[in-house]
Amino acid sequence: MEMQKNKKGAEKIISVYWFAILFIVAAAVVYMVSSFYVKQYDVREIEVGLLSDKAADCVSYAGYLREGTLAPGFQESFLDRCNINFGNEQEQYFLELKFYDFGQTSGSLFEASAGNINLRNFCELEGERNPVCLERELYTLDKDGKQYLIKITSIIGKA
Repeated sequence: MEMQKNKKGAEKIISVYWFAILFIVAAAVVYMVSSFYVKQYDVREIEVGLLSDKAADCVSYAGYLREGTLAPGFQESFLDRCNINFGNEQEQYFLELKFYDFGQTSGSLFEASAGNINLRNFCELEGERNPVCLERELYTLDKDGKQYLIKITSIIGKA
């Protein structure tokens, strides 16, 4: 009879350990899931790169300037021509294109910009809440072989 008492006591001890292990595993799963979903993702760097790529594809293709890019009226309608839509968040974006003669970066031939120009003031500052800025340059030719330098500045201010 004593054997059975020990057997029951051993079962009670094992069940306590079993519940402790289940509790530890459940707590670990809850901790990992909460730490994964609580962190916010910052996709502004990807978004600013895509905005810059979209603008570059709009004005140049395969190293050549697209037709009508240097035409009058491009500055006012380049967002529509490039199929870029800032939507209701116009104050959260800035996009600027500057066209230069190749070899002369002192004065631009013309500029086209849209969005909130005030975001440019925060580009040099560092921090999570400051806008993400990207400046790119590309070289292109027109149909006559004239060379151009295009500077693209893209800024995303959403935080």
